[in-house]
Amino acid sequence: MISALATLAVRVGVPERFARAAVATCAIIALVALLALGKCAYDRRLIARHDAEQEAQLAPAVRSADANAADARLSDQKRNQADEDAERAAVAPLPDARLSDRQRERACAILLRQARERGLEGAPGC
Repeated sequence: MISALATLAVRVGVPERFARAAVATCAIIALVALLALGKCAYDRRLIARHDAEQEAQLAPAVRSADANAADARLSDQKRNQADEDAERAAVAPLPDARLSDRQRERACAILLRQARERGLEGAPGC
């Protein structure tokens, strides 16, 4: 095989004394390249298998964390809605008559909080 390739190399223009060495060198380089490609493919398969095993181990924890987050989000929404309802109930039915000190403090606290949420420093009248 090497002698046939060496003859072909001589026909291409490689000097006869270097033909066998050139063919052997090319064969070695090709073999090393094939081995490197095989190693890369093996490593990719090994990494993919490891990642799949890790995901399989973590999947139950991720599902329970998602469920816990959904429960927490739902309870937060309920709590926020209750707070908003309480604020509306405190401010909406204000009578035309004079406010008590407690009602004034409550309304002022709500106005100050709303002003802070909007980036203002204070509320008018407080």
